[in-house]
Amino acid sequence: MKLRISDPLQLLPYQTGLLKPPLDKKAAEGNSASNLDSQQKAIELGQPVPIVFGKYVDVPGTVNDHGGVFISPGATKARYENGFSIDGTSYPTGLKVTMNMVLSQGELGQIRVEDVYQRACKKGTAVVYYGANAGALYAPGNYVTYPDLWTCPNYCGTNDGAYEDMTTLWYQNTYFEGDDTWNRQVHVFVRNGIKVPRLIEGTTDSSNNMLDLAIYLIRQTSRVPELLIDTAAMTLAARFTATNSFYWDGVINEASNLEDWMQRMAGFFLLRVSDKNGKKGFRSRLPINGDYTINTGVISWVYGFTEEHLLPDGFQIEYIPLSERKSICAQMIWRQQPPNDIGFIRTTEVRIDGEAVDGPYEQFDMSQFCTWENHAVKVGAYEVARRKYVTHSLRIRVKPDSFNTTLVLGDIVRVQLRRETDPGLVTFHDYLYEVEKINKTVSGVVELDLMHFPIDSQGRSILALYVAGAVGTGYLYDVGRNDYTCDDPDNEGNDDPIPDDVGENNPDEPDTDVDLPNPGVDDGTGTGLPTDRPVFPGGTSTTGFPPNGSPTGNNPDDPFDDEPGGGTPITGIPDDRPIQAGDELVFAPPCCPSEVIWYQYDCDTGERMQAVYTETTSPEDNCESRYEMTGEVINQLLDGGIKFCLQGSYKCLDPGSPEGTGPEIFSDPVELTPYLPPIQCPGGNSSGGQGTFTQAIDVGEGLGTFNFTYQAYTIPDRFVITGAASYDTGSTSGGATVAVTKTSPDRYILVTVYAPLSGTGWNYSVGCTY
Repeated sequence: MKLRISDPLQLLPYQTGLLKPPLDKKAAEGNSASNLDSQQKAIELGQPVPIVFGKYVDVPGTVNDHGGVFISPGATKARYENGFSIDGTSYPTGLKVTMNMVLSQGELGQIRVEDVYQRACKKGTAVVYYGANAGALYAPGNYVTYPDLWTCPNYCGTNDGAYEDMTTLWYQNTYFEGDDTWNRQVHVFVRNGIKVPRLIEGTTDSSNNMLDLAIYLIRQTSRVPELLIDTAAMTLAARFTATNSFYWDGVINEASNLEDWMQRMAGFFLLRVSDKNGKKGFRSRLPINGDYTINTGVISWVYGFTEEHLLPDGFQIEYIPLSERKSICAQMIWRQQPPNDIGFIRTTEVRIDGEAVDGPYEQFDMSQFCTWENHAVKVGAYEVARRKYVTHSLRIRVKPDSFNTTLVLGDIVRVQLRRETDPGLVTFHDYLYEVEKINKTVSGVVELDLMHFPIDSQGRSILALYVAGAVGTGYLYDVGRNDYTCDDPDNEGNDDPIPDDVGENNPDEPDTDVDLPNPGVDDGTGTGLPTDRPVFPGGTSTTGFPPNGSPTGNNPDDPFDDEPGGGTPITGIPDDRPIQAGDELVFAPPCCPSEVIWYQYDCDTGERMQAVYTETTSPEDNCESRYEMTGEVINQLLDGGIKFCLQGSYKCLDPGSPEGTGPEIFSDPVELTPYLPPIQCPGGNSSGGQGTFTQAIDVGEGLGTFNFTYQAYTIPDRFVITGAASYDTGSTSGGATVAVTKTSPDRYILVTVYAPLSGTGWNYSVGCTY
């Protein structure tokens, strides 16, 4: 029985995130204001520890400050007791409440006094600590002596428990008799989220770059091995998001599948999850320039396919349903985060100018993490332009020798197929596509899933033009909070409250909708809208790939089509001394990534022996394989001898081959004589025959003299001392004992015996420094 599992092409737009399921009907994810005046919540066993990520950005001289996260932490323990004093006055029936709360997994940046709230008021005293419970130790419980006045909880937590890798908050506040706000929720405005390794800066600190958060989550879950994280692609994506001001400021407080989270976040940052050579990374959905801005120039494709590349029946086209291609108004939900105050939810409508004025509407909730209007507007521009202009997907099956291994997911390719519908009438299916999937079969046939990449008549990306030209209105709403009397003066950092609006009618607000201008020039349709065209429409003077003497046009050469050639040397070998523990040999294949194998090589017979070390090179390691010569490694390679030989080999990764790699290519072998561990004086008594032999000897610290006794018998040999002393017998027969004066207080010397003649015999011994 054969089991065939199909992967319908019509699912590709959904699999790649281009089409999204309808948004669930619920409150916006970033809506913190809904529980401002709620009862203080408690941490429950099994509840995920929140991850607070973000960084407040102060833009001096403007109203464009953004970022930060407003959180409502749960309490782990509390103490309720009567009696407190203020300025010498006692309030015996008043209530003092002390609580501990978990703010976040990881170490948060600095939190200001003015950033701690109860309800909407800046009140109370707080202490923050990382890795343990914050504040002074106290006995949790209900110690109220006036239970008729205060009905406090009876179970108040415990001092037990560990808070490893958590940031905690100690909070204390007092309440006069009759104050019913004692049990209200405490909130914290976090300006600087958890400290993580930052891809761009190379430091560890708070960040608002989504790629830094993705790397942190991947490492925390250990779902992807470190070697399978495409750090180079991640860094490139991080620079793209930073340059275009796409920030992540939010809290993750619910368990979620990491892969689902990455796919969802990628779309909101105009990225795609990529899987290059088995490595997880992100890649921009739009063409970018060298400075990481959006490329609105003419698009260059990296490879072209014609009928010559395709197998019979190797072409399948699937059009996106018309219902999914209708112009929409995107309602982008984001979070306006005022400096040092409570954030609130905003909705900005984005549509192509003159279209979808009365809908249909589609909501995109970015309020969990988006605090920058332009970010939301540009994502909205991508969504509405994508709905209008991306029309179909393509699946092609190509011959094994037609697939170029330089292709990776996200590359732009051109597919030009000749069509003869009537005698003498020739047209072309000639469009650009983005590579979404690369599948290879056992037989070597390669299947490519491609998504339509629309361009205008000038060859520019239509989606890139819309996104680059999309700009928010820049209008920020007033906070709406006009009563600051509940703030403690010591907590309030700003004494200038927002004035009351006492008018009976609502004020006129400016229009915050964004109508996307039509990019480019009139394509001759009279509408002024960019029209997706074939790369070279039929009937024009240019209808094929630019000729270069090959039916495949200007496609790049595939490195795997070249004849295998070696010559890559092993480097890192010292040229002024023997190899020793701590040295590192380097082998750098010409392709990257590549599979590298180090072999032990028989120096005498020239036979390749067993593999001793394997590694896969990557760009973050400079595409080099490094083999560290530890003492244990040297001893194993010597195996009782005095030298060893190594040979390196590499295989370039080749998704187009059945094995997934190209042929194995070998380096020239290298012969290594290691720096042997020293022996103690008096010592030596070494003896041997023909060859060259080196031994390290510890003669003791300090300046002085030591005795050196040697015997060469009748056939001449040469004895040379280097290191902390210098002595050379020259080629000599017979023996002698000489006093050698040290030239350095170092304790080690090297004795090298040069015995080039057959039949020779020799020995020597070394005394200690005196």
